[in-house]
Amino acid sequence: MITTLPNKTGDGHGEPKYRDRKRYAWAIGVLWPMLPVIGIAAAQITGEAAYYWLAPFLTFIVIPILDLVIGTSQRNPPANAIQALEEDNYYKRLTFITVPVHYLAMIAGAWAVGTLDLSVVSYAGICVSVGLANGLAIVTAHELGHKKDSFERWLSKICLAVTAYGQYMIDHNRGHHRDVSTPEDSSSARMGESIYAFALRELPYTGFIRPWRLEKERLARSGKGPWTLENEFIQPALISLVFFSALLFWLGTSIVPYLMATVFTGYWFLVIADYIEHYGLLRQKLPDGRYERVRPEHSWNTDHIASNLIYFHVQRHSDHHAFPTRSYQALCSYSNVPTMPSGYPGMIWICHVPPLYRAIMDPLLLKQYDGDITKINVDPRKRNKLFHRYAHAGSMNG
Repeated sequence: MITTLPNKTGDGHGEPKYRDRKRYAWAIGVLWPMLPVIGIAAAQITGEAAYYWLAPFLTFIVIPILDLVIGTSQRNPPANAIQALEEDNYYKRLTFITVPVHYLAMIAGAWAVGTLDLSVVSYAGICVSVGLANGLAIVTAHELGHKKDSFERWLSKICLAVTAYGQYMIDHNRGHHRDVSTPEDSSSARMGESIYAFALRELPYTGFIRPWRLEKERLARSGKGPWTLENEFIQPALISLVFFSALLFWLGTSIVPYLMATVFTGYWFLVIADYIEHYGLLRQKLPDGRYERVRPEHSWNTDHIASNLIYFHVQRHSDHHAFPTRSYQALCSYSNVPTMPSGYPGMIWICHVPPLYRAIMDPLLLKQYDGDITKINVDPRKRNKLFHRYAHAGSMNG
């Protein structure tokens, strides 16, 4: 059941107009991809190489602490305020501004590794920092790519090009949102599956096979082959080719390791998000063999304030899948949906240690289904082991 505030939007009867308390705090989402640039500049001004690690430090140390200290907020806009929020161009402009910031981060990092005498630790700090900005570029592109406006969708492609993962929105919109929380979705992690096994399963299909097939099918319906500039897989790939070629022409082939590292790191942050967002959740099959419609309980949610600001509210993932075109500022919190114990930056630490992740998340997953493991999306390779371990829980609750 959705948790909303009373309808107080100002209807002429004395009710106060709804006010977004985080309105100006959303600008943090624009600032965050700038951290690699700020870190490089600070290192040059002060001579302190530690600043090359500014972005990872703030993201993976400070933000989880702030999430713990500040906590969560389930505050929602009332239903009749959502349209006004959607039509407020201030929020849209923030995402527009963020697109060139991602390019600036990539360019600044390339300049640093291509011209400065860096230690291995400093080089790694820049790669991780810019890779983090690339991961956030996918978040920005995700927000833009769900919109119906062609300009925003093109901005999404341009934003994704900096990550060399321009085909993401093809698969995400037409594959993941269709198949989410089913065994058919390579972007939905299964109970008992480690993040490393998930990555090996996700990359070939989600990264290449499914988006190419989906785009090929779309073009075929118009009587066209896949090798055309109308192919949305090819369009951002060409932008990536031009951008990366320009960097190489400017700074030389010495930046190739940097380019490879930042592309991989950005992709890895996407893998993490995909892994934790639907872990083990399963849409049940209907009598006609189809899966039930997507509902809020088919996504893991978190309302932690600090991390939601840097991720444009994507952590309110339950509402995103319920209303895919809804803008970040209007996403709502739900009660009685699967809830993660931390925001994404905190979950990043946990998911890289599979036994720890399972120890924390498997009990929460089982609780969501009243202990009935037969209702969970289980890794087939771990099925017998997990059923043997948890079958009694379902029988005790049945």
